[in-house]
Amino acid sequence: MRGVKEPQENNLKDIIEKSIKNFGWFYFGNKKFECPGLRTKDIKFYMKNNKLPPLCDNCYKSLIFWEGNYLSENLKNFFEMTDSFRFDYKGKFNEDVVVFYFRNRDKMLNFLDLLQDKMQEFNVKGKTDWRKACEKYQLLKPELWKNSREFIGKY
Repeated sequence: MRGVKEPQENNLKDIIEKSIKNFGWFYFGNKKFECPGLRTKDIKFYMKNNKLPPLCDNCYKSLIFWEGNYLSENLKNFFEMTDSFRFDYKGKFNEDVVVFYFRNRDKMLNFLDLLQDKMQEFNVKGKTDWRKACEKYQLLKPELWKNSREFIGKY
């Protein structure tokens, strides 16, 4: 698996489960992606200025919602799918959702099209979608968002 050390298959599930239990996510991929997370200073900036912090304003996420399909066979298919990618990527997942990170909306949308084809090819079950920035920003001030994809802000 690209971006994941090759432990014995039965140990991988244990590693994934420990990571999700300890950190909330299992991280994968080999592309460098700067994400500061939701730092206090970024939330204060957002609350005061009604604008996303610069890194967050250029963050796009391609998503796979497992929809009850967080199962060993689906994970195996998922990793086979990501092994077939011939480009660098960065992502994370937990029992609910897979997140792939992008800095460019058009590249993310192109990837989403590819992802849907690859999911079908590798029999990865789930529903795809995308969003801009972290959901917490939208939850903090929903009036600044048209939907999860469109931040409208107030200037």
